[in-house]
Amino acid sequence: MAIYRYNARDKQGKVASGIQIADSVSELREALRNSDLYLTKYTIQGGTSSESKKLSELQIGPAKKPKLGDMVVMSRQFATLVRAGLNITEALHTIAAQTPQPMLADALRQVRADVVAGSSLAESMRKHPKVFNELYVALVEAGEAGGTLDQTLETAADQFDRDAELREQVKSALTYPTLVLVASAGVVAFMLVFIVPSFKKVYDQFNAKLPPITQVLVWLSDLIVHRSWIVITVMVAGGYAFKKYIDTPAGRLFFDGMKLKIPMFGPLMRKIAVARFTQTWAGLQRGGLQILRALDVSSKTSGNVVIRNSIMSAQEQIKEGANLSGVIDSTGQFPPMVIQMVAAGEQSGNLDEMLEEIARFYRRDIDYSVQKMTRLIEPLMTMVVGGIVLFILLALYMPVFNLTNVMRK
Repeated sequence: MAIYRYNARDKQGKVASGIQIADSVSELREALRNSDLYLTKYTIQGGTSSESKKLSELQIGPAKKPKLGDMVVMSRQFATLVRAGLNITEALHTIAAQTPQPMLADALRQVRADVVAGSSLAESMRKHPKVFNELYVALVEAGEAGGTLDQTLETAADQFDRDAELREQVKSALTYPTLVLVASAGVVAFMLVFIVPSFKKVYDQFNAKLPPITQVLVWLSDLIVHRSWIVITVMVAGGYAFKKYIDTPAGRLFFDGMKLKIPMFGPLMRKIAVARFTQTWAGLQRGGLQILRALDVSSKTSGNVVIRNSIMSAQEQIKEGANLSGVIDSTGQFPPMVIQMVAAGEQSGNLDEMLEEIARFYRRDIDYSVQKMTRLIEPLMTMVVGGIVLFILLALYMPVFNLTNVMRK
């Protein structure tokens, strides 16, 4: 028994690579042929060799989580194979052989082993939360129960695809201000380390009394140049304390609440949370999940504890038979348009379609808001950077303007 790392091609010539355990090269070729793959290159890692040890470290050590794109491709392949009539174990074997992402491929092999041993697919996936999140497991569970696994897998792929799109929108919203702030911090640090000390020597030669603004600048320069360990210690300790605080329920609730109140960014963060919640809810409704279970799972994907808690508290009222749109309205966290669309979905019996329409609207609105915010931030950031530069220049040159009076004395 040996571990093979292989490269192969499918019938369309697409390259695939992975890891396979086999007794011989012939068995490796046979296993790949069963997956419609044709071996082109392989290396033997061995069961006890040093190379095998390195491979094990590569898999178990700092393994990277699958990206959303990996999950989209895997889910669509899985859905296609199930729809084609393959049983789950054969489909899992085929997908694992074709998946280049090590962590995902290993999880699929372990899931297949658990399914062969008698576990359900959802139970097997639940053992790998780093790969299959709660949304994915819930959809698979609903698909198994309703005999619509191929449809729920397609729904999962759609959800990952849209989540990736939302994340890209968030990144594009934050990229410009982040770059400007980093550049500004770099310029200020350069001036404090190299420029201000030179001016300080001139000030010291004339024993001139420095204006308060210059004293502050000189103090900051001295702190960074000669006592940088204090700055680093405070920053590290502050970052650690902040992380520990927001990891607590109260800290996360406070932080997420503040994010929704930040000018310009707050409304955008709320739109993103609502879009994630509604698009996940739509997918779960379409997948056949019971309403309370769908709300429970989708509330956790909103990415904001304030939104999640409002939905969780509403579930008790829904259990007692309260109107869904009225309960959501009572949370005070959702815009009127969302309430109206949910109410229309309740009355027409097409709640999943209405939720999908809400998510589609917010995806477009988020894209527009990002563009609008970027246009507003550009002049704002220019003013901020200009203000910082003006402060430093005034602090540096105000004593220079006064040197003539000092020299006369």
